[in-house]
Amino acid sequence: MKTLTNKLFISALTAYAFSSGIAFAEGGKVSGSAALSYTKQEASLASAADGHMLVFGELTGVNKNTDGSGYMSDAEVTNREIGQLFQGNGPHSGYYTMSKDGNTTTALWKGEVTTVMKDNVPNTSFKGTWEYVNGTGKFTGIKGKGKYSGYFTSKTTYNVDWDGDFSLK
Repeated sequence: MKTLTNKLFISALTAYAFSSGIAFAEGGKVSGSAALSYTKQEASLASAADGHMLVFGELTGVNKNTDGSGYMSDAEVTNREIGQLFQGNGPHSGYYTMSKDGNTTTALWKGEVTTVMKDNVPNTSFKGTWEYVNGTGKFTGIKGKGKYSGYFTSKTTYNVDWDGDFSLK
C-alpha cells in the first residue's frame, strides 16, 4: 500500500509540475535562423602578405526559432566576429548573443569561411560549431553546443542557421 501511495504522490506531483509550468530540468534540441546586418565592419589588409586580411564585424538581427519549441523566438541578436582570411577563405570566430525579456544566452562559435567565384562574383559561405559560454535570467547556468552554417546575401548581410542541444541546471 505504501508503494502505491508513493507512486500516486509522485504522479500527482509530476502532473502539478507540468500543469503549473514548473519543470524539474529544462533542455533539449533547439534550432533557429537569423538574417543579420553589419552595424560595424572593418578589414585590415596585411601589407606584406598579398591577399591576407583581418576582418572584424558586429551584426544585429532577430532570431527565428525553427524547431517549434519557441526557444528565443524573436530574440534580438548581436553577433561579434573576427576572421583571418586569405583571398576570402579561412578561420573565423565570435560571440553570438540572443536577448529577450531580460534573458540572454551567449555562444562562442568557431568555423571556416569559404569563398568561391561564380561569374566574377564572390559567393561566401561559412560553417562551424558553437558552445554556450553564458546565460542570464532564466538561462543562468545554460550548457549546450551545436553547429551552424550560413551564407552572405550581400556585402553587408548574411543568413545563419543553427541547431544543437542545451540543458539548464
